[in-house]
Amino acid sequence: MYKRVLVTSEEATQSTVQLGKGVALADPQGHTEWFMTVYHPAFEAAIGDDPATEVEARQLYARHRQNQADRLIDELGLENEIAADVCWHPSFLAAVVRQAERYSPDLLVIPRRQNQDLVEWLIGGDEQDLVRELSSPLLFAADQPWPTHPRIAVALNPFHLDKRDNSLERKLLQAADQMAQTLTAEMHVVHCFQSLPQTAIFDEQVVTDYASLQARVGEEHRERIEALLSTIDRPAGGPMMQLIEGDVQAELPKFIEQQRIDILILGTTEHSMLERLLIGSTTERLLTRVGCDVLVLHDL
Repeated sequence: MYKRVLVTSEEATQSTVQLGKGVALADPQGHTEWFMTVYHPAFEAAIGDDPATEVEARQLYARHRQNQADRLIDELGLENEIAADVCWHPSFLAAVVRQAERYSPDLLVIPRRQNQDLVEWLIGGDEQDLVRELSSPLLFAADQPWPTHPRIAVALNPFHLDKRDNSLERKLLQAADQMAQTLTAEMHVVHCFQSLPQTAIFDEQVVTDYASLQARVGEEHRERIEALLSTIDRPAGGPMMQLIEGDVQAELPKFIEQQRIDILILGTTEHSMLERLLIGSTTERLLTRVGCDVLVLHDL
């Protein structure tokens, strides 16, 4: 599915679950790199007065971890081409950004790091920062393996205040369809929409026919989603469409939990700092409210 996959991890994680997920989505003829950061402040504290010895100690330790990672890859017996790369770095986030710029992956896999702190959300937590700084497809992967037939949900919004076309929605749908076929997964297409509240209607004649108006709004949203679904070729076992009335930030997490969704696919667009502070990013907010794996695709 993806030619170049970069899987990232921290030394403290000691898990290969994310690596397995990255390999599952990698093209058999492609290349996967397993990038790990290591860092121990004790090295600097113990021999900080001898820079040469400190550098040598770092290199020896990183080489030790590199050898361990190479042996682990061999023991896993994976058919894909996989190479390990271990780097000494005090900041996992900064190291990932630098490595992504160097490797230019088609898919970047990052361990999920839940962040519910409001201040960090405003100025940027780890996951939100990566969404803002990197344009590669990002898979935020939890430390639980996928079931044999995972459940995938792709969130679409064919209505846009900024009058964009539906290129991002088509991109999301195509990625979800390819992933569902690669993983033999159950695919859901989800659209949350807000209908016009009755209190906002001032025309008395329209108010008396409010139920009919609500039905027409729902039908228009359904028609837009069905038009998007017609762009993928799924003669059998097509996706399940879910139209949910309500705010996406409240209703989508409920749907994810109720339907036991394993992977949520979201799109994101460019936002200025002022826009993020005033109205925020729906994708960035959802990252803090769902616990499943999340694949984020950018509108490029």
